[in-house]
Amino acid sequence: MDTLEIFNTYQDGIQKLFRSRLLLQIMISLSEGGKTLAKLRDVTDTTSQTLLPKIRFLEGVHYIHYRDDAYYLTPQGKVISSQVQDHIRAGYLFSKNPKFWSTHYLEVLPAPFLRDIGDLYNSTIVETSNTDIFSVLECFFEMIADAERISVVSSFMSHNHADALITKVKEGVHVEMVVNSEIAEELRKEPFLSKIKEIEGYNHFRVYVAPMPLYIGLTVTNATLSFGLCRNDDFKYDISSDLIATDSPALAWGDRLFSYYREISEEFTII
Repeated sequence: MDTLEIFNTYQDGIQKLFRSRLLLQIMISLSEGGKTLAKLRDVTDTTSQTLLPKIRFLEGVHYIHYRDDAYYLTPQGKVISSQVQDHIRAGYLFSKNPKFWSTHYLEVLPAPFLRDIGDLYNSTIVETSNTDIFSVLECFFEMIADAERISVVSSFMSHNHADALITKVKEGVHVEMVVNSEIAEELRKEPFLSKIKEIEGYNHFRVYVAPMPLYIGLTVTNATLSFGLCRNDDFKYDISSDLIATDSPALAWGDRLFSYYREISEEFTII
C-alpha cells in the first residue's frame, strides 16, 4: 500500500485533524508540556463546552491523555504534533519568500534537512540591488565580525571571503570549512596558496574536501546563519541572495548541516 492508498483509506482522520483549528491548537500547545483545561481555554480562546468534544476525540485516538489535573501528549501524539509543526513551519517559510525558494535548487539538501527546513521559519532574505550591490558580502562581514566560531560550506571562494576568514583565524577564532574539489584545487594555486600557508600552522583552522559537488553556501557562527543555494536554471551558485537567521532553531539546523558535510569529507592537504 503506497501513501496515496493510505490517504484514501484514512482521509477522514486526516481531514478531521487538519480541518480543525482547535485540534491543531491543542496538539501544538501540549508539545510545550501539560496544560489544564483552563489553560487550554486561554490558548484556544474558547469555552470548555467547545473544547471538551475535541479533547475527547484526541483521547479516543490516543494522542493525548489526562493525569494530575492536566492534559499531556502521548508518545503517539508527540510524533503527530512534531510532524504537524514541521508542516506549519515549512509552509510558513515558503510562503514568506516564494520567489527565493522557487528559483533555487532546494533538492540538493539531504532528506533530513529538507524535512526540517521549517527550522528556518524566522529567517529573512538579503539581496543585492542596483543601489546596494554589496549587501550580501557586507552581511557576511558583519556576521563574522564578532563571531566566536565560524563553520563554512562553500561552492565558491573569493579573495574578500578568504581574507576575512584568515583575519578571524589570526584573531584566534575557530574556523572550519568544507569545499568542493574545484575550490580545493584553486586553494592549491596562487594567490590562495599563499593565504592558506599564512595560517597553515593554526590548530583551530581546518579545511575539508567534499566527495561530491556542493550546490549550497552555508556560514554558521555562534550567533548567525547565512544560507544560499544554486539557481534552478543553470545550477550556478547565486551570490546575489542569502537567507539570514539568528534564532536557535536555525542555528542548530545550520550546525547539523555543516556536521553532515564535514563527516563525509576528507581533510584538505596542500599537495
